[in-house]
Amino acid sequence: MKFNFLSFGTVCKSLILLTIVLFGLSNCSDVDDDFYTFGEAGTKIMVAYAAKDAECGSSRQITSLVPGKQRKKDVDNCVASVAFEKCSFWTQAGDPVPFACKAIEFRLK
Repeated sequence: MKFNFLSFGTVCKSLILLTIVLFGLSNCSDVDDDFYTFGEAGTKIMVAYAAKDAECGSSRQITSLVPGKQRKKDVDNCVASVAFEKCSFWTQAGDPVPFACKAIEFRLK
């Protein structure tokens, strides 16, 4: 019986390639790691607005949030933008919502 080294090499290359692909896929991050749950996102945004209202002596409360997952970077940018907003703008503007928050759906009272 003669051993065919050509087919053995092809099988080995295929197994090595399959192993590399499987290891690569196992290291992928979970897509849910990039999102806050509805409760987490809502809490962060409401706390940011409440803190700004307390700081500025205003009452621009959020009345409702649109349910669903929100990207962490969008929520974090919104929270940071609210914190950096000047009180003079926050209290006097008709719509003080920073541009970073526009992608996140909510309604002001």
